[in-house]
Amino acid sequence: MRDKMDRVTERRDIIDDARWEKWASATGIGFVAALVAGYTIAPQPPKLSDSPVRFADYFVHNQSSVLVGTLLAAGVGGVMLLWWLGSLRLFLRRRESDGGRLSAVAFGSGLVALAILIQSLAIRAALAFGLSGTVDPSISKGLYSVSYTVDALNVFPIGALLVAASVSALRSGAFPKWLIWFGLLTGVARWVTGLDVVLKESVFGDEGAIGFVVFLIALTWIVTASVVMVRSSPSSGP
Repeated sequence: MRDKMDRVTERRDIIDDARWEKWASATGIGFVAALVAGYTIAPQPPKLSDSPVRFADYFVHNQSSVLVGTLLAAGVGGVMLLWWLGSLRLFLRRRESDGGRLSAVAFGSGLVALAILIQSLAIRAALAFGLSGTVDPSISKGLYSVSYTVDALNVFPIGALLVAASVSALRSGAFPKWLIWFGLLTGVARWVTGLDVVLKESVFGDEGAIGFVVFLIALTWIVTASVVMVRSSPSSGP
């Protein structure tokens, strides 16, 4: 009788673990949803070529939407991304046989990308929270330029995340081949869009044609990888 109860308890624990793993794997989808909502809730900011007064006016008149967008993208999205990175690390590591170097690179790159994202959005939130309107408009534009540059540099850790995860999956078979090559090409393309750092508001930036498309494709990869991870999780059924 005791052995039977132990087996029932063990089975229940396995089912609970499987259920939690599926939810954890799906947090990548939640991150993308929160990030997109956070970026679209506020009107598009002025361009760097616009006057300082326009920047000051933008953050004064769009205070609520900028702050709510920051909460969604950096707050809700940040927590979701942290959870998903841990799940991705575990998913890849279980299938690796080389000590887990590539999964560690993917995990670390994701953490760097999240830190950069929070830093960039925090500067914009500070401008909306009350800095704009209380300082010279040129300071508002200058701080926004810092935020823009920091955000533009984020293409490098994001590219490293996609490439490292895809190479790991290529060696272990963790992802389907089409998703692996999708991730590799997208990661390299993300690195190429880093040219926006020196070209400033070019087509390679997230607000330019090429950069915006690559940005959306990178988010699509995260969503697709999350779906694959959910379907590959241990079954919680009987």
